[in-house]
Amino acid sequence: MTRIACIGAGFMARVRGKALLAAGAEIVDVAARHSGTARTCANELGCGVWVNDYHQVLAARPDAVLVEVPHSAQQAIVTWALAQGLHVLIGGSLAGSVADGEEIRALAADKGVVEAGYQARYQDLFATAKMILREGTLGEIVAVRSIALWGGDPATWYYDQTMSGGMPLTHMTYGFINPVRWLLDADPLYVSAFANRKKHTAPGLIAEETCVANLLFPGDIPYTITAGFVKPDELPGWSITLIGTDGALELFPDDMEPGRYTTYLGGEPRTVQCASDGFTEQAAAFLASLTGENTCRNTPEATLGDLRVAEAIVESARTKRTIEL
Repeated sequence: MTRIACIGAGFMARVRGKALLAAGAEIVDVAARHSGTARTCANELGCGVWVNDYHQVLAARPDAVLVEVPHSAQQAIVTWALAQGLHVLIGGSLAGSVADGEEIRALAADKGVVEAGYQARYQDLFATAKMILREGTLGEIVAVRSIALWGGDPATWYYDQTMSGGMPLTHMTYGFINPVRWLLDADPLYVSAFANRKKHTAPGLIAEETCVANLLFPGDIPYTITAGFVKPDELPGWSITLIGTDGALELFPDDMEPGRYTTYLGGEPRTVQCASDGFTEQAAAFLASLTGENTCRNTPEATLGDLRVAEAIVESARTKRTIEL
């Protein structure tokens, strides 16, 4: 049984920790700066050990670590874990910058398996969408659009520019740059973006609170994203639409649920509820990759593109220029 230590003890650490348990792993330690938080998380994950210094998890002899911490702390922990010979499942983006991501890629090439935390690539919803695209049911894709709005809490680290690395990195890669890159099996060629900050404007909070970005993929496929941390409560704010010459596919993902999709192929639209939220499937792929062929879908090589796009969005929004990747 694979032994996992959790570094970080928040909500998502518990979600991914339970997915790892469901996939057959054992949680052997939980590390968090606050002992009470670490103890609560450990109890939920059936683990009798918790510490307040992540270096101490080595005493539990883990095979791998789950890292669920703010981006400002993530790089040091991930590089330390790889240097100890531990495999790493990262709860969010691969790193806080392209340069940091390149460092992780180089270390992972020698030290072990690294998987970034974009579970969308494992969800039935996106796997079905990828199959539909491969079958050519929609014809030639002419455009993609998405909206990813979340009512962010300025008291959390997600709203802190330094701790999070910014909204395009923390939020836009997740919703939905990473899965759209996977669906189209390509990286964008150009990025143009505009952003503002209007609701929570205290010093130190994220610079790009709401952003509209245009990405041009090979084949002249434009992808327009509206994303941010301002969302009126009742406004639907989480969808992706792929428009083709012969039909359209609308995806309705959900942070913690499997989601649904609707096809527009002539006649009445057809809506299908999906079965998997992707967390357990991702955990299983990560565990299997530790002892066999690496089948992870969010390796450093696969997710460096997310970091490049996030950096280009910020550069474009701040300079009012189109960025060529």
